[in-house]
Amino acid sequence: MHKASIKTDLPATGLPFSWGVTLDHLIFLAGQGPLGPDGKVIEGDIRVQTQETLENFRRVVEAAGSSLEHVLSTTVYLKNLTDFRGMNEVYSEYFMAEPRPARATVQADLLFGMKVEIQGIAYIPEAKGFNPEVPSGTTMAKRKKSKKSKKSAKKKAYYSGRKERRAKK
Repeated sequence: MHKASIKTDLPATGLPFSWGVTLDHLIFLAGQGPLGPDGKVIEGDIRVQTQETLENFRRVVEAAGSSLEHVLSTTVYLKNLTDFRGMNEVYSEYFMAEPRPARATVQADLLFGMKVEIQGIAYIPEAKGFNPEVPSGTTMAKRKKSKKSKKSAKKKAYYSGRKERRAKK
């Protein structure tokens, strides 16, 4: 496994975290907010702040070698849940392709006057040995079938041995 910090053009905050971290083919994105190039929160309504937040989110995903189309999951933090509709309208413009990312939306006290913050998980499609179209490992159905066939084989061996012993008597 290879873990690395994602290098972006986002402003340094002086806080002890990475904007994103890759682990093999996965990207773990820190909470992105509506920060401008100077590191200060962009003023504006929920739509303006959501757009800037998602642009920062996109920058991190693309810096890792992926795109918004490969985002698997997001968590949206809203200062005020009455802003949900406005946030959702902008969010929908960024995630139009199906399947859209799994998402949770929660209310939170956000820092620095932010109205929205979004974190997420994505994948890098060209990562060595990674193909999201092909399921990895054995499925539960295959495991059950395998266990049944082993039990069946043991049962057959037991009863055939029993028949042979009876025949010898």
